[in-house]
Amino acid sequence: MKLFFITLFVTSAAFAQSASVKIKDVPTDKNTTIEIKKGTSDSSIKYEITQGEDEIQGDSAPLLKQARLNWKKACADWKSEFKELNKENSILSMSCGTPACQTQTMETICTSKATYKLKVKMN
Repeated sequence: MKLFFITLFVTSAAFAQSASVKIKDVPTDKNTTIEIKKGTSDSSIKYEITQGEDEIQGDSAPLLKQARLNWKKACADWKSEFKELNKENSILSMSCGTPACQTQTMETICTSKATYKLKVKMN
């Protein structure tokens, strides 16, 4: 087993301090983990992973190419709004999915099923 020496430098804006911590007499015959934390930890916060779906629909257009561009814009807008609502960095994944385009009465509309996964703080 290896013996690890840990040196911790703590710098504060108010006090220009440096501190070093030396670990002595740590037994090396077993796996050892040394953890140094500053401040308090709140392990009472619980999180739940939730996932959901949304439908994304672009504006209709006479040509397929323009309809796909409209869908891409709708996807970018959805992602932007979704990220804007994410104040606590809780988005784990998000996808606009694959567009399916249909032509009806000389207009093409592209839609897709968007999916997302979030980490939600439970009270």
